[in-house]
Amino acid sequence: DKHHRGKKNVTQPKPSIKFQKATLRHSQNVLEWLAEPHVQEFWDNSPEHSRDILIFMKGRSEPSPYWNGMFDYWIGTIDDEPYCLLMTSEVLPHQSDLSDLWKTHLSKTGRTFSIDFMIGNRKFLGKGLGGPTLHAFTRFIQENVDPSIDTFLIDPAESNPRAKHVYEQGGFTTV
Repeated sequence: DKHHRGKKNVTQPKPSIKFQKATLRHSQNVLEWLAEPHVQEFWDNSPEHSRDILIFMKGRSEPSPYWNGMFDYWIGTIDDEPYCLLMTSEVLPHQSDLSDLWKTHLSKTGRTFSIDFMIGNRKFLGKGLGGPTLHAFTRFIQENVDPSIDTFLIDPAESNPRAKHVYEQGGFTTV
């Protein structure tokens, strides 16, 4: 008679991940996240980028010093607690800075958006949320923003293999 003593396999409930456009009420969180070492390692923490985020949060009523204000910023929450920031922009076939690789993978039937993503809130690091967040975010964009956005591109730093793994968990394929 064999008896196994150990933790029972209890399935954790899936977190309720929600998204919304970043607004001024998120500014303190985002600015704190941008100062975190784990974020600074891979994210642009220039004054121009911070300024662009704030300009977006205020409704883009003034010109931006950062990529002509081409990015939209989104806050991800779990149980109403902000934990991540995503930035998106449309990728257009006529952009002069597009690599041949990106041009090859643009949507043939709809619109293509780029995504950059970070978990800023330290409390949520190492919890396996990267893949589920990206999967939920792409679904959110298609269901709530624009169903014609059917292709998403992410360009992680070569020096960040962990991000590549997370993106694959989120449904992305390496090309």
